[in-house]
Amino acid sequence: MFKLLGVSLADLWTQRFTFARMGIDLQPMSATGDGALRRPVLYGIMVLATSFELCTVCAFMVHHRHQIVLCSEALMHGLQMISSLLKMTIFLVKSGDLISLIHQLQEPVPSRVVRRGQQLAAIYFLMCAGTSVSFLLMPLALTMVRFYQTDRFEPVSSFRVLLPYDVTQPHIYALDCCLMGFVLTFFCCSTTGVDTLYGWFAVALSSHYRRLTTQLQLHLPLSDPSRPDLGLGHLFAQHARLLALVDRFNAAFREIAFVEVLVICVLYCSVICQYIMPHTDQNIAFLGFFSMVVTTQLCIYLFGAEQVRLEAEGFSRQLYQLVPWQGLSPNHRRLLLLPLQRAQGDMVLGAYFFDLGRPLLVWIFRTAGSFTTLLNALYAKYETMPTA
Repeated sequence: MFKLLGVSLADLWTQRFTFARMGIDLQPMSATGDGALRRPVLYGIMVLATSFELCTVCAFMVHHRHQIVLCSEALMHGLQMISSLLKMTIFLVKSGDLISLIHQLQEPVPSRVVRRGQQLAAIYFLMCAGTSVSFLLMPLALTMVRFYQTDRFEPVSSFRVLLPYDVTQPHIYALDCCLMGFVLTFFCCSTTGVDTLYGWFAVALSSHYRRLTTQLQLHLPLSDPSRPDLGLGHLFAQHARLLALVDRFNAAFREIAFVEVLVICVLYCSVICQYIMPHTDQNIAFLGFFSMVVTTQLCIYLFGAEQVRLEAEGFSRQLYQLVPWQGLSPNHRRLLLLPLQRAQGDMVLGAYFFDLGRPLLVWIFRTAGSFTTLLNALYAKYETMPTA
């Protein structure tokens, strides 16, 4: 069992790499499937560092609550940290079910599909890594340049926080950079690992539906009319198994997708505000990478769910079109009516109150646009008014 699972996980090299950086292994050590967290000390340090920075961001927002631009930027950082903490907590709670689901979905997936999926996952990892590196190195480089030009240590920061210590001291600033290293590693690895794992599941489920459609096209001309099920009983059994896998996937990722949808609306609004309401000391490199990460997150969850739905619709359409219903006896028709009705049911990957797909993507863009318009109006009214 563990050897088979090891072969299955060999294709998830991006996910295994990012989870390993946080002390998590996707391969269980026991038959119960528990124990994904291998290095709890490392993971605990990252969580504590992220929680500490989240508190400093909240303190900054309270202190500068009347400055819309600065609050929106701090909100952008805070929301991403909240998202990472919640997604990783949910992932660890449900890691046993997810690992078992990986093994059941992996084997029939074509290697070319897996290879293409891992290439896209690697690109997404580079986006997240570029976000973290630019966030840390750009202010550090500006601080060194300013020190070289003026011979005075004046730290530059693109992180809107209210720290309980003085970072104008070089040794304190160095320790703060080390602390940010843990925070940024947690952001990069948690975002890449969880999001690309969701994308991998969506690709695998789509491949399963595509395989069922191909088998239906190949086996139906060779079906035995003397058999009550036309010799398609194995195909219906595979479809029932696939429906059960989709239900398990929905149950495992429902909370994570719900957190993603809730956070992404306000997060996208905060990102847009940084473009239309610029300010001093803005990290353009970080903002560019982060914009790509947020947009790609939307595509992974919403277009991935949409792809699964379209493949399920394609299978049900082929089942109706290819089966010669007009030439079947009444007994055959009654027997095949149940799998036909079940195949034509809506295939929806949900997140509690939301159904993932293209309509939700439009709703998120509209909601983010409405929030942005409101903030821009408040900014123009209260922060750009000429002083008397």
